[in-house]
Amino acid sequence: MLEQDQPVVGALEKSDISGSKLLTMQQAGPQREILHGKRILVTRTREQAGVLSERLRTLGALPIEFPTIRIVPPHDWETLDRALATLFPGAVEKDDYHECPYSWLVFTSANGVNICCERLLELGYDLQAMCKVRVAAIGPATAAALTRYGIRADLVPEVYIAESVAAALIHDVRQRGESLEGQRILLPRASEARKVLVTELQQAGARVDEVAAYTTVSIASDDRQGREILKLLQRKELDIITFTSSSTVRNFVQWLSSCATDYTFMHDPQLKIACIGPITAQTARELGLDVDIEAREFTIDGLVEAIVGASPGDVPLQPEE
Repeated sequence: MLEQDQPVVGALEKSDISGSKLLTMQQAGPQREILHGKRILVTRTREQAGVLSERLRTLGALPIEFPTIRIVPPHDWETLDRALATLFPGAVEKDDYHECPYSWLVFTSANGVNICCERLLELGYDLQAMCKVRVAAIGPATAAALTRYGIRADLVPEVYIAESVAAALIHDVRQRGESLEGQRILLPRASEARKVLVTELQQAGARVDEVAAYTTVSIASDDRQGREILKLLQRKELDIITFTSSSTVRNFVQWLSSCATDYTFMHDPQLKIACIGPITAQTARELGLDVDIEAREFTIDGLVEAIVGASPGDVPLQPEE
C-alpha cells in the first residue's frame, strides 16, 4: 500500500526478485523503453507486487502499486496443524499414523506453500523429514516457492490452472500403472478457492482433504490512497490495470463500487485491462470489465510479455541467458 505521505507515482516498494527472469538495466538495452511512460496499476498483494513492478519499471513503465487484497493465515490453526502433522508420522506423541497417510500433497499457490512451510518450521518440524508423499505444484512460481524450502515438486502441469493440475495428476498416476481410486490427497489452499480441482479429483476416485491455509481479504478502501487512484482513473491518467488472480479483480471491483457511483471511465478505450490468465479474465468479464490483454503463459513474465505484445511498436522480449 502507498505510504500516506508519498505521491501515488513513485511510492513503490522494493522486493526480492531473485530467481525471476527480470532483465537488468544492462541486459534491457534497446528494450528499456518499450513501455516508456505507461502508468500501470499493480493490484497484487503488498508482498508480491514488487516482482511485477520491477519487471515493468525495467521496461520503462511507471508502475503504481495499489494492493486490493491481503493474505491472512487461519484464525484457528488446529485443522491445518493436524493435517500437516500427518506428513511427519511418529513425530508427534500418540500419532495415529505410522506411515504416510497421503499419496499426494497439492499446492495451488506460492502463498499456500509459504504459510504451510513457515507454520511447520514454527512448530519445530524438519521439512526434510517429511514422509514420502508426492508433491504437485500448480505452476513454476509455486514450484520455486517449494524449492526455497528444500522441497522438489514431482509434478507441475503445462498449463497453470486448477483443471490442468487434476488432469496432470490423473495422467501421472495412470502412467505409473496406478489409479487414484481410494488415494488420499492433501490440498491446503485458500478458503475461497474454486471447487473444480476437488471435484475432478473426487470424480477420479480420490479422497481429498481440503484444508484452509489462508483467506484472501480486501484491503482497498475509500481512504487517501484509494481516492488518489480513483482520481487517476477519472482523469484517464492510467494506461493499464493488471490483475493476477480472480480475487484481485473481485476486490478491485468491490472497492470501485464502494467509492464511485459512476465508473463508465472503466470502459474508456484508452484504458487496457490485463489479466494473467483465462480464469482471471473470465472473472473480470463476469464483473463487467473489458479484458484487452490476456497472458498466454499464466505467470508474471507471461503477463508482462502480453502487455508488451499489445503495446504499439513493441519488440520481442529477449530472455536472460
